Amino acid sequence: MRLLPAVVAAALMLSVSACSSGSAAKCEEAFTAATMSVPGVASAEWDCNDSFGGGWQRADIVIEATTEDEAITVVDAVLRAYAASPDLEDGWGTPQEYVTEDGSIIVSAGDVEFPAVPNVGEVREHYGITPG
Repeated sequence: MRLLPAVVAAALMLSVSACSSGSAAKCEEAFTAATMSVPGVASAEWDCNDSFGGGWQRADIVIEATTEDEAITVVDAVLRAYAASPDLEDGWGTPQEYVTEDGSIIVSAGDVEFPAVPNVGEVREHYGITPG
């Protein structure tokens, strides 16, 4: 009799884990598509996790820019692409920084007037964009 609860618990953990990995893959695919749709983005690598008690979205975004002003323009466009994407969830976090390939220029959402690293919902509110 004791074996049955353990088997049920293991099956439940497996099904929750499978759902989480599907959600993580959706997150990674959606963020990559939105990011790479912006001219001036050289590459985007995402790591999303939707585990118990929360999760995270981490990214390495490389942008093509020769000046800080160009980099800020690209970051602004990337954030607008996130806001417009219907595949991104409001609670998902945006990148902490965006870096040129040689690492000489690093910009963040603060450079486009966000007080902190915003989530997608805050980006939508900031730009007044509702995904279509």
